[in-house]
Amino acid sequence: MLRSIDDLEKGFRNVSNKSRKECGKKLEEIRKLTFVSGVFFKSFWSFTKKRARAKNEVGAWGHSLNHACLLELFRTSGNILFLTSNGLYRNAFDEIRHTLESIVQAIYIDNRHPNAPLGTRIEILKEIEDKREYHAVRLIDELKIGHKDKLRAEYKELSRMIHPSHRQIMNLMRDMKMDEKGIPITVDCEEVSNIYESMKKMYDIFFFLILNHSPELTEFMKKDSDVSNSVKRFKLSRVAGFIDVKL
Repeated sequence: MLRSIDDLEKGFRNVSNKSRKECGKKLEEIRKLTFVSGVFFKSFWSFTKKRARAKNEVGAWGHSLNHACLLELFRTSGNILFLTSNGLYRNAFDEIRHTLESIVQAIYIDNRHPNAPLGTRIEILKEIEDKREYHAVRLIDELKIGHKDKLRAEYKELSRMIHPSHRQIMNLMRDMKMDEKGIPITVDCEEVSNIYESMKKMYDIFFFLILNHSPELTEFMKKDSDVSNSVKRFKLSRVAGFIDVKL
């Protein structure tokens, strides 16, 4: 698989084909789930334009770090689907955890520096993102939100998922016996299901934090039927509580 770039591409194409054949329905569930980010972004964009017109503001979009995280969620969602379909499950879990860490950091900085321009907030982010005291779990403790115990527990669970496990080693040894050409990649439909469930949890926490940060946005999204339908369809319980959706 690593003898040339062509062999590498061929190897991953074979993995992708095997994934679609064995786990196609589960991958399709992930693909449909990714549209949740688009629904929320569309609603957020409508809210931003409406508020800008009401306050006669120009360029209201992009003044906070959580805006950037919301935009980045589009790309990250696609990355997770791509990685999962190619058997790169640890990488997919890493993307999920990184997304959660990013929004926690963004909300933390936006709350502490509400009047700072975006450039200043980015400089603050550069300084803190590698410091131990700004670990996501500690930041969650400092945010003024409810459900902290559950948020911490789910973050720790995502962290556990991306670390090596005995099961991963056993799968690797099994595949080495089945395929002596290059480096085998396991196709595991149970892991695909785990990624789907983890993505749902990540979306639920992500949008919960954004709504908690902006009461005006919460009131706007309560009237958006597309948001309500998505929350109900994928059972995003924390968001449901915020925008009065019965699951």
